[in-house]
Amino acid sequence: MILVIAEYRDDTLTTTTREAIVFAQRVGRDSGEPVEVVAVDSSYDPAIYVQALKSIAEQRSPSLMVTGHTTQSMDYMPRLAAALRKPLAAGCVDYEKVGDRLVLTRQIFNAKMNLKVVPIGPGPCLVTMVPGSFPADELDAGAMPQIEKVQGPEGITPSRQIIDTARAPKGDVDLGSASIIVAGGRGLKQKENFSIISELADALGAAVGASRPVVDAEWMPREYQIGSSGQTVAPKLYIAVGISGAIQHLVGMQNSRCIVAINKDAEAPIFKVAHYGIVDDLFKVVPALTRLVRDLKG
Repeated sequence: MILVIAEYRDDTLTTTTREAIVFAQRVGRDSGEPVEVVAVDSSYDPAIYVQALKSIAEQRSPSLMVTGHTTQSMDYMPRLAAALRKPLAAGCVDYEKVGDRLVLTRQIFNAKMNLKVVPIGPGPCLVTMVPGSFPADELDAGAMPQIEKVQGPEGITPSRQIIDTARAPKGDVDLGSASIIVAGGRGLKQKENFSIISELADALGAAVGASRPVVDAEWMPREYQIGSSGQTVAPKLYIAVGISGAIQHLVGMQNSRCIVAINKDAEAPIFKVAHYGIVDDLFKVVPALTRLVRDLKG
């Protein structure tokens, strides 16, 4: 049995959880194992989560315990692995079956290299999946198991005291759930020129993103940043405008379904991951694309 640990945001199953379920369903089909989904019905505290999930693991003996690679999961999953004395494969992006063995792929050194990991010994092996590794819209709804809410154990002293909670500011659209993103980089030259990104995004019904140099220059707020020190996204369409493609940025968007790069430098690293590339002056190309989109819609 494969057990997925669900996360919720505003009473809605997160995209990363749905992606983890897609991964579990595919592995389950390959190995003939059923998939179950549980959610800890308690305010988040690592001590409570570890005890609740440890109890479930000991009762049900899953082969895998899977969840999305999030700030929360990377707080409690290493603790859970230590409590169970089981391995943790964190930050996985793919898998394959080699004979009867499951081979997991992790990205290391800022996604410059792939590392193959083979769990050994009896389960469970704990796994966290990088956002965007498995498309959430490929979830098999017909095989979607009922999500079981499990209560945190009583008598556990919380390891933390929550003083207050505050929602981090978001852009006009949540980048993590956006199906189309238009992102701008320092090739735009100055803050005022970012308006052409917004205009194209508006025409496409897309979210706006930015590279780190743009945010560092205070052209855009921090919540728009995409990359290893910002948000990780995997939309159906990602348009990179004036972004050279430093590895820190690629880590945050390279799992996008379709990547279109617009840059006048034909040697820019962004073209190595792009599905389509336009080598030209972005100040000519982007307004032309915006007009084309509006004409097609109108």
